[in-house]
Amino acid sequence: MINYWELVKDFSVGDIVQQLLPGQGVTPYYGRVLAVMPGIGFVDVQWPFGSSRESPEDLIRCVPEMTAFLPPTLDFSYYPGMDAVRKARTNAPKNLLWRTTQVPPGFHRDLARMFHAKMGDVLAYDTLWRMYGSTTDDAILRDEVQKFYRFASRSLDLLLEQHARKTATYWAAQNRQHRATRAEVTARLPNCPKCGTQMRRTTYKMAEGRKIHLFACPQDMYLIRQADILGPDGSPVEW
Repeated sequence: MINYWELVKDFSVGDIVQQLLPGQGVTPYYGRVLAVMPGIGFVDVQWPFGSSRESPEDLIRCVPEMTAFLPPTLDFSYYPGMDAVRKARTNAPKNLLWRTTQVPPGFHRDLARMFHAKMGDVLAYDTLWRMYGSTTDDAILRDEVQKFYRFASRSLDLLLEQHARKTATYWAAQNRQHRATRAEVTARLPNCPKCGTQMRRTTYKMAEGRKIHLFACPQDMYLIRQADILGPDGSPVEW
């Protein structure tokens, strides 16, 4: 059972977050935490297209400077050093990544809203074509939608690669699976995701006699099922 009341404590008002959407990747836009509600285990997030109440298990805290890679019209956040980042982007050659000046001002915001609603890229393109096709070249619309969805998928890959270099097991999937680092797999013992302490093997016996093999942190009693810890490449590990 997922303890949402504990997960929600990982977030604070003002945090910049992305959302992990199964089958799509990490949202290629950011949100800012408006409110944290430990009582009900949810987080309110302001996205570029509006606010919504989200489950903490789906949210990932972000490095704010990464907003430099987003479509400029979706960068609504504020963070230390933001002015310098935006100045550098203004002085850089135009349209290296996004066709910001070739699509209507609301295009990327509408695209983000459709992505958040779990629309596939084909349906999103068709919807946007009906909205903007009369004023925007079809090739530009199609390319920008495909790029947006590829960016989401690649962002997830980069996130996993980044965490694979960390020193402790980390959460990596919707069902609370974790991925261990290569060093942990070699040692055959993971480190606690919360405090970094090396975990210990333990077994929990169910009422019906079934046994579940766990790793337990002796420092803060964080528990992970052994079967829920994959290798850095996502493959099962024989612990």
